[in-house]
Amino acid sequence: MTGLGWMYDSDLPLLSLTFARDLTARQLLERMGADQATVAERDQETFHDDFGEILYDDDAHVVSAGRYGRWAWVWEHASWLCVDDDDLVSDVSTGTAALVLHANEKPMVEFRYAEDGQLVTAINTVLSLAPKDRTGNDPHRFDPQLFALGADPDRDETGPLGLRGLFYRLAETLGMGIPSDLYGEHTLSARLRSRPY
Repeated sequence: MTGLGWMYDSDLPLLSLTFARDLTARQLLERMGADQATVAERDQETFHDDFGEILYDDDAHVVSAGRYGRWAWVWEHASWLCVDDDDLVSDVSTGTAALVLHANEKPMVEFRYAEDGQLVTAINTVLSLAPKDRTGNDPHRFDPQLFALGADPDRDETGPLGLRGLFYRLAETLGMGIPSDLYGEHTLSARLRSRPY
């Protein structure tokens, strides 16, 4: 299954993803503040040996990373640094484009897209889909895609894909994806440092 399709029916109570276009996974980790001493390709056994005891500690910032098409991705296993740090997506996007996609059980989805250091569109569904509740220098950027996917932002309606499915599909239309086996045979992983706010 390509893109993010495997996520649609998955039980993912917390999802924290950061994407960056035309960067390697290592470059994205570096921009996100990874502790360079922890960055390595690990098989599943080594990953659990190194991180198993802290994997689900939200302040441990354990991540896996890789590449899908033109986009590097970082998956935070139990943390949400990507949305805790308001500037992260803009900093990561310097010279390129970046997206943060965060979802939790509130239910809430946060979608932040930036280009060349500038926040373009930020949508937090706890507020609404409506442009009046968005931030960024182009809050209407993704309206055509949202309408094409069956949503009606002006009425705060997500359409047939539902809350998460709408934003998974929107990310896919931009070319993003994540493998269903996050660990793979050998997958890049690390710990992120908390960035100064």
